[in-house]
Amino acid sequence: MLFNRNVNGARGAGNCRSLVSLAFLVLLFGCGESEQSVPASAPQLDPAPALTIGVQEQRPARVVLPHDYSIERRYPLVILLHGFGANAEEQDFIFHLAQRTTKDQFILVLPDGTLNSEGMRFWDATPECCNFEGPPVDDVGYLAALMKEAMGIYAVDPHRIRLVGHSNGAYMSYRYICEHPVAVDRIAVLAGSVFLKPDSCRDPLPVDVLHMHGTADDTVPYAPNLPPDEDPTKIDTVGAEAAVGRWAQVAGCAAEPELIDHRDYHQRLAIQGDPAETEVFRYRDCSSGRRIELWKSVGANHIFLSANDHWRDDVAAFLSE
Repeated sequence: MLFNRNVNGARGAGNCRSLVSLAFLVLLFGCGESEQSVPASAPQLDPAPALTIGVQEQRPARVVLPHDYSIERRYPLVILLHGFGANAEEQDFIFHLAQRTTKDQFILVLPDGTLNSEGMRFWDATPECCNFEGPPVDDVGYLAALMKEAMGIYAVDPHRIRLVGHSNGAYMSYRYICEHPVAVDRIAVLAGSVFLKPDSCRDPLPVDVLHMHGTADDTVPYAPNLPPDEDPTKIDTVGAEAAVGRWAQVAGCAAEPELIDHRDYHQRLAIQGDPAETEVFRYRDCSSGRRIELWKSVGANHIFLSANDHWRDDVAAFLSE
């Protein structure tokens, strides 16, 4: 989902094959309700609103509502950010969020990144990923505009606005919470990372963070990949543990996470015969009250095609709480 094409042309040379594989599979297969009361001063909403936003930004995004959508409730707003070279519909082939909006009671927005000269969509997240051509694109502003528009049209709980991203979309999720022109309270990131330099994150505020990463990721490695000893075929990254650790520090958590569970999140993966291949780590004693977790999937790759419905259910539950 992310093909790193920075100034070193050798970087990411093998990752395009992963992207093509995902596109092929998409073609092959056809690619808790809130208890909050509605404020008396809330604007009158259309009970059957249009299902597209972002038209004024000339980047329309599809919206998926629960089948039993009601303007008398307030729902989490979840925005799915795709990986480099993909689009929102293809990305949901991995997460299956559109089919969970009713069961988990959330509103889903499916935006697309900008097309580059080769027809590959990207989010302008960090210098490492993934605007390799320029000029800069204000994707933070675009996402904020979608949030504002959604809050004016749909029954959104303004205190439960969430981002979920894969690869380049994960980088963009982390980038957004460094600036947050519209506040989000929670992000879920898969196979992405943060700015290499902590000072590049302009204004970090505590949010709930779920970071998911496979140890066999050959695009955005789980382990650090930094100069002078980095692997030139992979993207430079501080690594999964350091990335989530930064946000644990922002949230005022204990220095080290605690291993709290092992879960079976992937088909055909196991640790010494145990199908529960994913190690769940949680940071304790967060003074901000935030929830910071790392789901380390031993043996899982970058694209996560091996993920099962248990994983999808748990991700949707995190995003809809």
